[in-house]
Amino acid sequence: MLTMKNICKVFQTSDVQTHALRDFNLSVNEGDFLSVTGPSGSGKTTFLNIAGLLETYSSGQFLLDGEDVGKLNDNGRSRFRNEKIGFIFQGFNLIADLNLYDNVDVPLRYRGFNAKERKRRIEENLERVGLASRMKHLPSQLSGGQQQRVAIARALATDPRFLLADEPTGNLDTDMAQGVMSLLEDINRQGTTIIMVTHDSELAQRSGRTIQVKDGRVSEPAAFSQKAIA
Repeated sequence: MLTMKNICKVFQTSDVQTHALRDFNLSVNEGDFLSVTGPSGSGKTTFLNIAGLLETYSSGQFLLDGEDVGKLNDNGRSRFRNEKIGFIFQGFNLIADLNLYDNVDVPLRYRGFNAKERKRRIEENLERVGLASRMKHLPSQLSGGQQQRVAIARALATDPRFLLADEPTGNLDTDMAQGVMSLLEDINRQGTTIIMVTHDSELAQRSGRTIQVKDGRVSEPAAFSQKAIA
């Protein structure tokens, strides 16, 4: 489903080159739950941004759902991203003056779904994360864990092929983090492929597969899940 071969990412200033990724090689199968760990500055977020088509890469080959990403123009990447990828961020990224219903509605309007379909998807996914009764609340009226659940509902509403999560529990206390992780596990069991960047080794161990990134490379062999091996 996702294959990166010898991916390199170089950031160039007037007189300095910074290699964020070096010969980065990774395959992710459909239905995987992959945790990506590693120290700060190791390249984890750069990898996730490239995987989510938010950044381009300098060299190598990237195949996503059978498509050679390097051959897509800006419009093609945008279309591919909007149709196939959901994002969850550490900071939730909810719109403060919109209620939960309208926050989940934003990407659906962008995709052009009609009002009836948007309503179905919003209500279904807020119910899925346990917040259907609060759909008229503002984000400020929720706990951090509840806000992250809204962000997950928003990501799922477009029915993505896979979900990218950048430190999804980083701003949460232990109990809230465990709750969000349990929700992600349930989403994965229902068939969504998840790639999660995390500093929390305990949470990483709960995913089906873990890799470590160091100095822009996958520095340890990936431990494939039974699902990936089958």
